[in-house]
Amino acid sequence: MSAFDELRKTIIRVTRCSEDAIAMDTALKDIKADSLHWVQIIVAMENAFDIEIDFEKMKEMTTIADFVQYVESINT
Repeated sequence: MSAFDELRKTIIRVTRCSEDAIAMDTALKDIKADSLHWVQIIVAMENAFDIEIDFEKMKEMTTIADFVQYVESINT
């Protein structure tokens, strides 16, 4: 499964938003997720790809595309 597909599936499961609400250009701030939701999303991505996500780097990301590119860059 691609990083985008995994991230979208996880966000939908955690936040219970619609699938249409998550696209590559979706702003992370527009996702209706609180800090606990984001921890669950990050942990799920770490487990799915056997990686460790830097929380400081997360602060620099603004879109789903940024998050996906970051996961892909450390998943090589």
